Amino acid sequence: MHVLRFRSHLVIGLVAFACAWGWNSWNMRVLRQMAPDRAREGITVATTDDASYLRAVEDLVDPPTAVRPEKPRVDLRAPGYRLWYLLPRLFLSAPNALHVLIILQCLLFACSVALLWEVLVVFRIITPVRWTLILLIAMMPTFHGFLFHTLTEAVTPALTLGVVCCALLGKRAKGSAWLVAATVIWSLLMVTRPVLAWAGLPLLHVLWSRYGGWIAVRKVLLVTILAFVPTGVWWAHNMRLAGGYVGLHPVYRADEPGINRPTHEAFWELAKSWGTPGDTFHSIMEPACQRALAGDTSRAFAEDFVATAPAGELTPAQCGVITSEFIAWQRFTNTMLAPALARPERMLGPRPEEQRIVDRIGEVTHAYRGEHPLRYHVLVPLHVLRTLIAHSNLNLYLFQHTLRGHWWMELLRWCSALAHITLLLGVFLAPWWRMDATVRGAAFGAALYVIYLAYVQRGVEERYTLPVLHLAVLCMAFMSDAVWRTWSTWRRSETATNS
Repeated sequence: MHVLRFRSHLVIGLVAFACAWGWNSWNMRVLRQMAPDRAREGITVATTDDASYLRAVEDLVDPPTAVRPEKPRVDLRAPGYRLWYLLPRLFLSAPNALHVLIILQCLLFACSVALLWEVLVVFRIITPVRWTLILLIAMMPTFHGFLFHTLTEAVTPALTLGVVCCALLGKRAKGSAWLVAATVIWSLLMVTRPVLAWAGLPLLHVLWSRYGGWIAVRKVLLVTILAFVPTGVWWAHNMRLAGGYVGLHPVYRADEPGINRPTHEAFWELAKSWGTPGDTFHSIMEPACQRALAGDTSRAFAEDFVATAPAGELTPAQCGVITSEFIAWQRFTNTMLAPALARPERMLGPRPEEQRIVDRIGEVTHAYRGEHPLRYHVLVPLHVLRTLIAHSNLNLYLFQHTLRGHWWMELLRWCSALAHITLLLGVFLAPWWRMDATVRGAAFGAALYVIYLAYVQRGVEERYTLPVLHLAVLCMAFMSDAVWRTWSTWRRSETATNS
């Protein structure tokens, strides 16, 4: 009888795996035919960022024969995701390891869906709500778009949902097994993508409410420390390599042998002030850097950068400073960075010329934000927030190119967009809903994260909200159940009064 209770979990997990695998396999077949350069080994979707995850594993499994003269550099990527590729790569060739990797990622997604179903059953979410939402996440490609990518977004949505689900199950269970599982998953999530540490808030809430007093304080501190240990070890190693403090995502460094130096950060902070999209910014900076490395310091790129600002909001003096400093950055790239990259050690440390550019651009940034506070503090974040929420999340090449225009594809797109918008807006309502406090805490953390993306990070990609989207299904289930129960109670009271 105990085994029979989990038949529905198995069926739901199989449906989730089959749908995720089916949509993505179809997409890969199309990529192999239509855009083979975007298919790594014909197995996974190739992107600009994924090489940084795979290369480190390849160097570990098959170290380069030539001795590299350059100084060891800090690790820009938290190492958690590499473990998923390292596990099969230790025993298999690269193509076969990629095959196993996407199977593992689809299995992880299916397990998270089955775990969500268990939460909905244990908390007695009403049957129509339970089945509607579980089939939505299991079958709709809205939730499956990165499972054949070799990026953190292939696993972080499932891990985020897993932490919250295990914490909720631990709230109802007598033992501590679910809470231990939540701690382990939280630890793996943080060392995969540290910015998602907020997903552990429900676990801490359960510990606090279960024990109370000083015992709860000790439990919360112990679990937090244990969950942070892997990330802390990696972080400490990075600081040892850097010889000083570095952040958890050290993209911009003064010894970076490429574009991601302090000057790039300074121009990006300025562009974020008026809301230049990330792809627009990079479409200017990256060609400008490559052309400058080759000797071309044309002012056309500087003019393109200035043109991204809203018309009339930059003063002539500010336009002149930005243009001159942009050209100065190009000259620096040509005369100092290019020769350094040509040397065996490929190293160029801090330079006063570069710092002067950073300081001048920083002055313009500070002045612009002070002169246009409404745009900087309100209009741009709201625009980014709308961009994050108002789309279908059907990112597969198959949907964006091959099938676009078919009536059923457009119907799917609108249904997906409606689901995506509703679920993400629900996350902002959930913290104030009358329902389980642990779920409200999870929604509060997710809402703060989305606000952080909109206000601080700004130049975001849709994939960054995918963990929130998966968690939003759980929140929507509890919210809908609360509405149903409130309405049912009101109806019964009305009936009793009338009789």
